[in-house]
Amino acid sequence: MLPNRERSNMKTHRLKELEVTGMDNIVFPKRISATSASALLAGLMLVGAVVACSSSSSDSASGNASCTGEVTYEGKTFTGQGKNTEEAQQFACSKYCLEADPEFDAHYGIWLDSQKGRDAGRPPKKEAIYKDADLMNYLTKTCTDKCVAGVKEGKLKGQTKCP
Repeated sequence: MLPNRERSNMKTHRLKELEVTGMDNIVFPKRISATSASALLAGLMLVGAVVACSSSSSDSASGNASCTGEVTYEGKTFTGQGKNTEEAQQFACSKYCLEADPEFDAHYGIWLDSQKGRDAGRPPKKEAIYKDADLMNYLTKTCTDKCVAGVKEGKLKGQTKCP
């Protein structure tokens, strides 16, 4: 057991690290260590990601994605599901663009032969769109919008259905 003097020095040193608030005998640390703050932030981000993912997947599971869109090109039909006709048609068009659109294929081929494509390991289209923002943008904006417009104008065969 430590002598009283050493115990009181330890107590004084420990109290210097703590800050007493006006609440009844509740003591909070003056500052949180960087490690604790990082762990707290990472935990909050993880909880946010889980909530975001579960809410988006629950839409499909709960039946909110009840509309179906279709695009038919060269005898092959590409389908997508969404909450409404517009979203369903966009998802169908995105699938068409990724799998069959000649212009997207040309953009992908050019990217694949570029230094970016070689540096990425020449991945297949479904992976390449996540490795290159320009490819993703072309797929989700340019090609998809052009497809949706083509379906509306009758240049591409497509339809949507909602119950």
